[in-house]
Amino acid sequence: MFHSDCGKVVDKAVFKKVGQSVSERALRHDSKGTLDLFSWQMLADLDLWKIPVSCELGGLGGTWIECVECLEEVARECEDLGFLITSLGHIGSLRLLCDYGSEEQKLRWVPRLLKGDIAVTAMTELGGGSDLSSMQLAAVKAGSSYRLNGKKTHITNAPVAVMGLLAGRIPALGMKKDITLFFIDLDVTGVTIGPAENNLGLRTSPTANIEIDNVSVVTGNIIGAPGAGLKILHEIISFERALYGIIAAGLIDSMTRSALQRSLSRQAFGRNIGDFQYVQGKLVGMKMSSVICRSLTYDALRILEDKQPDGSLVCSCVKYQAAERLVESADNLMQIYGHLGYSDPKIGKYVRDAVGMKIAGGTNDIQKVNIFNQMLSAHIAR
Repeated sequence: MFHSDCGKVVDKAVFKKVGQSVSERALRHDSKGTLDLFSWQMLADLDLWKIPVSCELGGLGGTWIECVECLEEVARECEDLGFLITSLGHIGSLRLLCDYGSEEQKLRWVPRLLKGDIAVTAMTELGGGSDLSSMQLAAVKAGSSYRLNGKKTHITNAPVAVMGLLAGRIPALGMKKDITLFFIDLDVTGVTIGPAENNLGLRTSPTANIEIDNVSVVTGNIIGAPGAGLKILHEIISFERALYGIIAAGLIDSMTRSALQRSLSRQAFGRNIGDFQYVQGKLVGMKMSSVICRSLTYDALRILEDKQPDGSLVCSCVKYQAAERLVESADNLMQIYGHLGYSDPKIGKYVRDAVGMKIAGGTNDIQKVNIFNQMLSAHIAR
């Protein structure tokens, strides 16, 4: 519980109700490949998105860490990584506008985000995911505005979003000086959202392609200055990567509760399987993974707040550890349940979703590439 700058008392515990609501609906939305819009609106109605936003914009004047603490309460109960991934895409756009948007841009889009309108953070293209230098979405000057053309692929929230960030370039600015961030409404002429993809996991966080055909954008659609997008984008990416640790920690907590209960009720060779050290080892490993992921997230957020130079490296470490430990924990849960787990849709969903975390937000191999590059840059700069 904390007091916001705007005089409101925020009880973190109320967000458990959202997690419980998501859990009740998760398998149904998983089978349909849809987002739980009912629970999503609960998040907005309970003011989650208002927490880190200034009072002047209709927020509560809190901190990003306080917002993450409330999201953690959802993660501990929801049993649905997809719903949490959708939250990350949304919160990325919210932070982008709050930290880098003009006053006009904040007034135009932030109030809608606070009410529950969903946003995308669209970077991936067919020719590259984390390779931002290969983006082909481009804007060409046309009088006092620009004409934007290109295609974004596998974009989280695209089937349900109404606005968002499109990372692209303005080629006239020259190579390595042209990365630009466009923020637009997705209901304008020239924007086409493709059909929702039929993914193996994370099905409650629908993805689709976004085609941009000669869309008119003005300077009011550009976040920051033209050509200044790369640095901003890296900071937003780092922030989102840090949050993977807290959602992994919450999900692992719920898996651990289920696995522990099973170990105390399932018998083998005349004993509860929880009496066997190899099962205890799996349970302890899951608990340690939760503690590690949670600690890494909050350490990374404080490093970002302090603008320490190793922020990007640390956030990639969080993302990597979160994905690896979530997959391992889901496998441990399956092993402890045995065939019953293999035939249980809920446990099967845990496994399918966990594998998706090793891809979403940059693959685990990409995280290692970034970590090494940051290490090398720091070494050279010494």
